[in-house]
Amino acid sequence: MPDKKSEIIDVIMKDNYLILSDNLITLLEAKAGDRISIGYIESNGNLVPIIDSGTGNKLNSNNTVSFRGHQKLVLNQFGTNFWAKKKDEVIYLIGDGLPIFTDVKKASQNFITKEIIEDTNYQITKITNYEF
Repeated sequence: MPDKKSEIIDVIMKDNYLILSDNLITLLEAKAGDRISIGYIESNGNLVPIIDSGTGNKLNSNNTVSFRGHQKLVLNQFGTNFWAKKKDEVIYLIGDGLPIFTDVKKASQNFITKEIIEDTNYQITKITNYEF
């Protein structure tokens, strides 16, 4: 996890929305009105949240994006505060909770599916270190 004292949090999860930092908006090359989405990608056998622009919910002028329901429930498993790390044109979100889904067989097209959300048998593991 990044050093909280030296790095700005890039995503803060609130009740029904996400607050994005100016740093993350710049990484996304986004502006108010653009669409922002959270997806999941496999990394070292684990499912890791990523953020992208182009699809999803609209970015408001105050750097917030509507975010609720199942999508919030799933991302909440990874934490409520996130730091962005860009590698190979992918922006990974490193959460303060750091649990990772270990059952990636049901992941489809790098995005979490309804089956994973509704499946009560998936395994969540807490890890302390990513390798990107």
